[in-house]
Amino acid sequence: MGTQIQAGGLAPPDFEGLEGCNEILSVSRPDFIEHVHGLYLDAGADVIETNTFGALPWVLDEFGVGSRQAELCEAAARIAKKAAELASSPDRPRFVIGALGPGTKLVSLGQIVFDEMTDGYRQGFAAVIRGGVDALMIETCQDLLQVKAGIVGAIRAMRDQNTELPLFVQVTIEQTGTMLLGSDLGAAVNFAEFFPEVAGIGLNCATGPEEMYPHLRALSQATDRIISVQPNAGLPQMRGGEGVYDLSPEDLARAHTDFVTQFGARLIGGCCGTTPEHIRAVSDAVQGLSPAQPAVQRLVGCSSLYSFQPYDQSPSFLIVGEKTNANGSKKFRELLADEDFDGLVEIAKEQEREGAHMLDVCVAYVGRDEPRDADELFRRLNLQTSLPLVIDTTEWQVAEIALKRIAGKCLINSINFEDGNERARRVLNLCREYGAGVVGLTIDEEGMAKTCGKKVAIAERVLEATRSAGIADEDVFIDCLTFTLGSGDEEFRPSALETIEAVRMVSERFPRANTILGVSNVSFGLSRAARNVLNSAFLHRCLEAGLTSAIVHAGKILPEGRIDPEQWAAAMALIDDARSPGIDPLVQYMALFENVQEHRTESEDLAALPLTDRLIHHIVDGVKTGLTSALDEALQSYTPTAIINDILLEGMRRVGDLFGAGKMQLPFVLQSAEVMKAAVSYLEQFMEKADVPEKGSILLATVAGDVHDIGKNLVDIILTNNGYRVHNIGIKQPIQTIIEKAREHDVGAIGLSGLLVKSTLVMRDNLIELNNRGLHDYPVILGGAALTRSYVEEDLRAIYKGRVFYAQDAFDGLRLMDELGQESEAPQESVEEYAPRVHSHRSPRVLEDAYAFDGTKSDVALAKCIPSPPFFGAKVVLDVSPEDIYPFINEIALFRGQWGFRRPKDMGNLEFNEYLEERARPSFDKWKEDLKEVLNPKITYGYFQCQSEGNDLIVYRENEPALRFHFPRQRDGRRLCIADFFRPVESGEMDVVAFHIVTVGCEVSRLERKLFEEGSYQDYLYVHGMGVESAEALAEFWHKRIREELGISEEDPESIRLLFSAKYRGCRYSFGYPACPNLDDQAKVMDLLLPAQIGVSLTEEFMLVPEQTTSAVICHHPEAAYFVIR
Repeated sequence: MGTQIQAGGLAPPDFEGLEGCNEILSVSRPDFIEHVHGLYLDAGADVIETNTFGALPWVLDEFGVGSRQAELCEAAARIAKKAAELASSPDRPRFVIGALGPGTKLVSLGQIVFDEMTDGYRQGFAAVIRGGVDALMIETCQDLLQVKAGIVGAIRAMRDQNTELPLFVQVTIEQTGTMLLGSDLGAAVNFAEFFPEVAGIGLNCATGPEEMYPHLRALSQATDRIISVQPNAGLPQMRGGEGVYDLSPEDLARAHTDFVTQFGARLIGGCCGTTPEHIRAVSDAVQGLSPAQPAVQRLVGCSSLYSFQPYDQSPSFLIVGEKTNANGSKKFRELLADEDFDGLVEIAKEQEREGAHMLDVCVAYVGRDEPRDADELFRRLNLQTSLPLVIDTTEWQVAEIALKRIAGKCLINSINFEDGNERARRVLNLCREYGAGVVGLTIDEEGMAKTCGKKVAIAERVLEATRSAGIADEDVFIDCLTFTLGSGDEEFRPSALETIEAVRMVSERFPRANTILGVSNVSFGLSRAARNVLNSAFLHRCLEAGLTSAIVHAGKILPEGRIDPEQWAAAMALIDDARSPGIDPLVQYMALFENVQEHRTESEDLAALPLTDRLIHHIVDGVKTGLTSALDEALQSYTPTAIINDILLEGMRRVGDLFGAGKMQLPFVLQSAEVMKAAVSYLEQFMEKADVPEKGSILLATVAGDVHDIGKNLVDIILTNNGYRVHNIGIKQPIQTIIEKAREHDVGAIGLSGLLVKSTLVMRDNLIELNNRGLHDYPVILGGAALTRSYVEEDLRAIYKGRVFYAQDAFDGLRLMDELGQESEAPQESVEEYAPRVHSHRSPRVLEDAYAFDGTKSDVALAKCIPSPPFFGAKVVLDVSPEDIYPFINEIALFRGQWGFRRPKDMGNLEFNEYLEERARPSFDKWKEDLKEVLNPKITYGYFQCQSEGNDLIVYRENEPALRFHFPRQRDGRRLCIADFFRPVESGEMDVVAFHIVTVGCEVSRLERKLFEEGSYQDYLYVHGMGVESAEALAEFWHKRIREELGISEEDPESIRLLFSAKYRGCRYSFGYPACPNLDDQAKVMDLLLPAQIGVSLTEEFMLVPEQTTSAVICHHPEAAYFVIR
């Protein structure tokens, strides 16, 4: 539908002035929507979707029509139904699915509350049902909590309308292999399958069919529900500034043939970019095909927001962590009392690291507000742990609060019959409505069952209740309960045996149900050491009896082989109640543990590591505390050189491996380098100068005309702290100086760096000069943002007579230096290793013909009106503070780009975002405060009359031409050029253009250099990133001010974050970037404005100084946007 609407040539009046609100067309242009449906039906579609993808109140509210949801949904359904009926015949009926998309807000991230989202789906689905649809669909799902809201809303809508319709759930799997928030497909399938109302599960959007193969294969093996699939028509390609889907109808048909015959797909079609021609080809191709029937192994288990967890953990058992419980953990209780929710989350993560599969979470404690605590903690745990959760509460209202916070299928712990059936009924209704399993305790009106027979009878009663509620046995856990053996109470001496036997009988009689036990109850009242052993022994016996899961502290459960045989035997005697005249197993057991300390956990054993391992951990973990004492200890057995070469460098090697595997972030790599530097500096006092180990040497330089040095300095840090002698001669270095210093320091290699596209040309010229001087014996390593591997390995290798390599990052440079040091030919990689190639696609050749104007302009329309600026000429602004610009810092660019935090392959997007909150944000907050007196924001800006002429922008002063900017033009596509966004000379009208230069001053660069020289590498990285992004934030901040002064800010979004995606009218173009690549033009901007008054100057290579300075030409035209010149 969206594809045809975009191609339909509709005008703003067709949208009632709400352009972009496709749903309004169902009432403003019902004829057009019916026409589109007819195109696909005529092409062979059996099923069409209603025009309701965005018909949710919070989406429609963005257009001011949220109150019209029901009207739009019902109208859309009636139009689709009419079209389907017209195309139907007795032998080929056509059907309509009422489909709702994900909306524009993610409920797991707190952008909308669960009840609001659920009600939106409920009202939307109710309206399409009234409009006559044949089925319902929640599509393009990106958040599993949104899936829950959608399913709950759909089922409530059907109940409201007194009908039952098939419900389809389609999730979107990104190219990362997960849903947007990091959910794997198994989690989605596991949750959706809980609901019998869900007739089909499938995939749509995000990718083309090729990328869907592995996910469909997995889906076909995991569910026996209908499989649906609607890929995009390939991956979008940018052409002429627009996204184009170029998968052919034949290719889509070929893929769907595979999906039907290999994976059993039964509802197939297309999403973005799919035309009637695609559907015709698909329809023709699959006629007469029989869907495959793959062998299915259903995903029996539970799930979190991120992943599926099987109930069956054979040969082990399902471990439910017990430490997130206010009634069982003193530490948890104390943190809860202090409202330290971060600490509570850390307990959860600790259990995850120790091997738990689920987490039992209970916040009920005297004096606390359980509903409020549950809402806050479950909100955090949903995002910050990948484990499924067990809601441990006696209050059904608290359970419902938690269910609205937790994505995936969790468990509720628990139901019982202490007060009869009513509370159990309420809880089971919640499980059925929100998709949760349940734990049933063997408690009835007479209290906790003590005998095996009573426990089994209550278990049977539990299963009768769960089956009546519509909950499958596989999602029910029977807790046969146990009593403590530590009290000595005569009544409970045989209680462990009764429980073990009950577990055995329940497992045999109800094989599809699960059994669970709070194991540590058996040892209550004993010493810690005694508890750990008894818990381990009791669990061993219960597992032998068939227990499938247990609530335990995983780190405290020990196998029989790690327990003293005498202690193990004593525990068994206590469990078996093996009393005899004069012998009491409890007395003997307690005596055995009188002076025994609790077994230490793995983290507690760390301090006892061997010396070499401890030193390696100092490097890998970046820990300076205790470093010198460990080095002193090492000096008793090793020479300083041996400590560096054999121990410390091994630590740095592991750091490199972790970084390469995406398991260590750049700031922590630099922290490790700081520790390495400190260790070497300490050891140097015990060494002769000649003894300092050296693996090789290199000269590093940023090439002439380029003032950027962060990448080069990171290479310096990594190489220096991995045993190399590095001579870093700084920025803006001409080839003559590079050669002189390379000879002076007798280095083995040269490393050249540069950020600018122009710098890559300088590197090429430098290689030619090395050839001319006969110095091609130097291996040369090149790096920088504008370089590509293909440009270096194809173009530059063809030029240089010696060996030249491309280093993607600092550790790539280390690898190359290591291989050069081994005199290996491995660095000279073959071009074939990097196929497929795009030949020099970022090679910086000047596109001379792009600057030539052949008389053909773009299709950019004249702006309807020209804004009136508050003045003409230039001004200076000096009263902006760092606090004014901090909100405009792009945190994604700072954290991930400048600071180098990278998402590990095994970490979902949402988990990574939470990781950034924990590790990056505290540093961000710290440096915002620390840099208040360092950053010095200053601006010069102005407005000028202008006109365009061909590719040129003519800027006027006092009605006279003053300067002319010559911009390149796209050679194909829309043929865009910046000049097109302004009134042409022939119009006879003057337009207006704005320019600005912004800087945060030179002090931040001075601080960077100081930190680098001191070896404070992590702080150096942080400060550099803050400087760069503060300058960008200042540019964003002042561009917003310019829009306000021009009177065009009404289109600005409320959220500052959306400014980073240019969600406003007009565009800001910086020189040196694709649309205006000529840095020389900065001299013209300098001439127009007042840069000297803010301390900004220009180098001979047209680079702005200080480094953290940026300039721009600012267009007000509504169509102005970023584009690329090729």
